Amino acid sequence: MLYMVFYICLSLLLSSCATVVSPSGGDKDFLPPEIIHTYPKNQSINFKENKIFISFNEYVQIKNKSQINFFPEIEPRPSIKVKGKTIIIDLQASLKLNTTYSLNFNNSIVDINESNALRNFQYVFSTGSFIDTCKLNGFVFDLKSNSKIVESKVGLFKNKLTLDFDSLIRHSSPDYFVLSDENGKYSFSNLQTGNYILYAFKDFNLSTYYEEKESVSMPIEIQIHNNQVVNIPLFIDNRFIKKDTLKCLYRIEKKDSLKIGAVNLKFKKEIYDYDKYVGELILNDSSVFCFHINSNNIKIDSLPEGGYTFRMFNDINNNDIWDSGNVKTLTPPEKIKFFDEKINVRKDWEIDVYIK
Repeated sequence: MLYMVFYICLSLLLSSCATVVSPSGGDKDFLPPEIIHTYPKNQSINFKENKIFISFNEYVQIKNKSQINFFPEIEPRPSIKVKGKTIIIDLQASLKLNTTYSLNFNNSIVDINESNALRNFQYVFSTGSFIDTCKLNGFVFDLKSNSKIVESKVGLFKNKLTLDFDSLIRHSSPDYFVLSDENGKYSFSNLQTGNYILYAFKDFNLSTYYEEKESVSMPIEIQIHNNQVVNIPLFIDNRFIKKDTLKCLYRIEKKDSLKIGAVNLKFKKEIYDYDKYVGELILNDSSVFCFHINSNNIKIDSLPEGGYTFRMFNDINNNDIWDSGNVKTLTPPEKIKFFDEKINVRKDWEIDVYIK
């Protein structure tokens, strides 16, 4: 009887061990850290503290301190530490009187587990009795494709000259910068009125400086007051790209001659009279047909079925090349205009498209 009880207990024990499983994990966290408290409060006036505390609902870390900037610059640079769920900023410098300060964290604050970023968080305070309220925003886009650019660095220099702009952006970080979001939008807030240089570039290697073959904009001298909207086109400097004549100036033979249609492009008088525009029909991001716009109506037939886009550029020097800009000589790129609507070519159809 004793042996029987022993084997029953042993059997139950083994059965119990065999059914032990590790607890299943919950749903993946896609939410960024949430701020639950700041001391002093964000947007404080008459600021006199030497430390700032920002507390979150979860454990956080600073992923890239180079993304954090202070405007105006604070010297020596504040110490930034993370303790559990709190970020502590130690202001080791004497602050200017009656000045609005912006601490822009961009996308540097992430949670511990999934690295979800708190995007474009700003902590703002004033050592005076009011906070500056000027705003500047817009979109960053690629000049040739017209597509929005994500995480482009958009910078402001205050009271600088553009005479040596190329050297300025190669060797100096902007006084204040933000990153464009997933829709290509950038936004500055709490700016002082005054004169600025606005520019943007795609900082591929996160060096904080513009380098060769990175997309860049021409400098825009701007006097900031109230709320302003400025869109910024980026291009590759013509010193760093190969120049080719437009191969699509001659029609490309199409293998499939059964599914083709035609387009009649009709232009305003001021466009074709100018006689310096080159037009391009684009399919799947490739130029398939290019032509000089020198007539009111240009018919293009034998086009394969598909959804086309149309753009034209101002060929100022009549060299059949779209000339990019040069930030060293401050020479802007030749202007490009896009037709907003899709041009749908169908088999055996001939459609009229009016370009304004």
